[in-house]
Amino acid sequence: MNDPLAGPPLAVRLHALAAAGVLDPAALERSLELIGRKPTADAWYGFARFHLIILGTVLAVAGAIFFVAANWDVFTPHARIGLAAAAMAAATLAGGWIGLDKLSGRAAALAGGLLFGPLLALVGQVYQTGADAFELFLAWSVVLAGYALATRFVGAWITALLLAVVTNYLWIDQALGSHPFESPGLWASLAGAAALSALALDRRVRRGPGDAIGLVALTIGWCIAFVHGAAAIVVDGWPLGHVVALLLALGLPLVMLRLGQQQGDFGLERLAVALLFGLLTVAEGKVVFDVLDARIGGLLIMGLLLSAQGYAGGEWFRARRAREEDAS
Repeated sequence: MNDPLAGPPLAVRLHALAAAGVLDPAALERSLELIGRKPTADAWYGFARFHLIILGTVLAVAGAIFFVAANWDVFTPHARIGLAAAAMAAATLAGGWIGLDKLSGRAAALAGGLLFGPLLALVGQVYQTGADAFELFLAWSVVLAGYALATRFVGAWITALLLAVVTNYLWIDQALGSHPFESPGLWASLAGAAALSALALDRRVRRGPGDAIGLVALTIGWCIAFVHGAAAIVVDGWPLGHVVALLLALGLPLVMLRLGQQQGDFGLERLAVALLFGLLTVAEGKVVFDVLDARIGGLLIMGLLLSAQGYAGGEWFRARRAREEDAS
């Protein structure tokens, strides 16, 4: 049995020592603070300050939008546009005046970028430009990306990324006249998932698992890949697009497993295993309920299969966790 004091003081070892009576509660709390597993007062202040400022920024933008909407009949069309433009300019200038090196300044500039979307909507409503929604979202995401470049603010990059994803699916619907599960919309959706996954994995390798932009991109890419992989499994026949979707859904977790092992990123490995197990569950359901046409008996079979998967996954997790702690 390994010495519990060997290696760096991991949280699990500290809790084991506390349970054995070696550490009293005060010593355990101090030890957790030293290894960064228990937030300090300063850490809580930074966490609360960041999230409250961002929340306040979003609520201020929403308040400006609702103010114009609530007084729609009071203001003339040009007055509505003027108010939106003035609010956008004021927020942008406030960000520059406060300083883009400060969180409050970046948040104010982010508000300016967010207000560009409502401004575009008002211009389109007043002048009847005939622009599709995806064109407005595309312009909004490009402008917000410009704000992100200027402010170097992670929140602006994440918002621009989310707007780009929405733009892609609006383009599939409005320009292609398709949807994400049939060609040509399927190819656009797969391209977006592949781009998001590549961006996420590149940032995770270069910046580590704490990178917020990479985490958001990986989450969206993971979800899109899983949905398309599951649809490819349950669809009748094997259209080329669904074959590619299944290959992407299977290839992504394999790449994630490889990178996770190389980088020592256990979280990336867990996401990969979760994706593989999810696709396996869908495939099992397809075989049991569609191919075998089992009904009541199929529920029992699925229960047994899911129990076996849970056991296998738990054993893998325990073994992988043990190797990680031994290596540390």
